[in-house]
Amino acid sequence: MKKIAFALAALIGAASAQAQVYGNIAVGSSHLNADCAGTTSCSTSDTGAKLVGGYAFGNGLSVEAGYISFGKFHATEGTASVAIKPTAFTLGGAFALPLGTAWGMNVRLGVAQVKTDVSAIVGTLTGSDSQSKAKVYAGVGLTYALSKEFKLELGLDSTEAEYAGTKGTLRLISLGATYAF
Repeated sequence: MKKIAFALAALIGAASAQAQVYGNIAVGSSHLNADCAGTTSCSTSDTGAKLVGGYAFGNGLSVEAGYISFGKFHATEGTASVAIKPTAFTLGGAFALPLGTAWGMNVRLGVAQVKTDVSAIVGTLTGSDSQSKAKVYAGVGLTYALSKEFKLELGLDSTEAEYAGTKGTLRLISLGATYAF
């Protein structure tokens, strides 16, 4: 019985010794896959950013929570204009796959609470509204370790915005840095 307790304590100690908390901040190009038919001007690309915190269990598996701002997208037709600003809170799992001594790949999958803020101007009238929906969130990143604690990451994150039944795929291609504490 003492041998089992000792082995279990050693296993828990080894697992927690490898566990670490990390943070990631990134900025890049965002895109909303939206239909711009019938507009005189339409902007479906902007600058976006993300902030992620995670807990790595030491075997490549992590749990992460984050926030993504996908920027602001605009469309106009005559005196009418619409601005769409999607943001997301994410929660999910990640798997880190080593590709060499310094190179690696992260794969992410989880759920995002996507809030789509919409504001419109028609002549002198203005209005705004928002809608939040839970959506699937996925991401992939190519990492390069500058040290054991500090990595650079080129990432792609994707989810979906929805407002009044109209849906559009959101994408953020970003360059960021991850620091493990």
